[in-house]
Amino acid sequence: MLSWPLVKYVLTAAVRDRLILSFFLLMVVGASMAIFLGSAAVTESDQFAIVFAASGLRFAGVVGLVLFVVFYLRRAFDSKDVEILLTRPVSRISFLLSHSAAFAILAAIVAGFVFLTVTAIAPQSVGAGHILWAFSLLVEYIIVVNVALFFAMVLPNAATGSLAVFAFYMLARIIGQILGIISAGVSMSGSGILGNVMHIISLIIPRLDLLTQTTWLVYGPDQIGYGFILLQGVAYSALVIMAALVDLVKRQF
Repeated sequence: MLSWPLVKYVLTAAVRDRLILSFFLLMVVGASMAIFLGSAAVTESDQFAIVFAASGLRFAGVVGLVLFVVFYLRRAFDSKDVEILLTRPVSRISFLLSHSAAFAILAAIVAGFVFLTVTAIAPQSVGAGHILWAFSLLVEYIIVVNVALFFAMVLPNAATGSLAVFAFYMLARIIGQILGIISAGVSMSGSGILGNVMHIISLIIPRLDLLTQTTWLVYGPDQIGYGFILLQGVAYSALVIMAALVDLVKRQF
């Protein structure tokens, strides 16, 4: 089902747009800032630098991937590149799966940059928590690029699509805190209705708040395992890809 020439075409576009080079420079700057701020800490300077770098670079990776995916696809639609590609012996299913695979490869490259940067800051402290964090980061990035693929397909504007993905990501990162507040029984107007709405939303949104926890880098892994992380990635990626496929199949060019 995959069209490897199409996958190569997308990766070539990422190289042409200087995406990989930009991320490499971003990692260098981020690591330098983390080391500088960590040196200012009175105690546990390495742990401070690791946490700062992991949090900042993880979010920077999300921003870069989302902007590339959304703007690349909207540019392809606006310039009629999608129509030209679909006139070739490439089905719509193959078109979508090939783009998803290409974006997943880019997500893996960016996740590798982030992981190598974090481990380079304090290589002596690398342990099982770092490996789990790296795997979780890869799954998180794959979910994000597939969500960006979906919103780029269904929304006609690149800026709107990017904002929608960022809103999704922020909600997925704080959904645990929201559910905790609701469970604590905080009383306010309309809290019952809002609580029910948030419980429904929590059923259809990935629990990214449980993934890529910076505490793993300092204290090691907790009860969250590889199986749970992999299930989150496979289930939600398949869901958004199917939704994007339905939109693409029904679209009239």
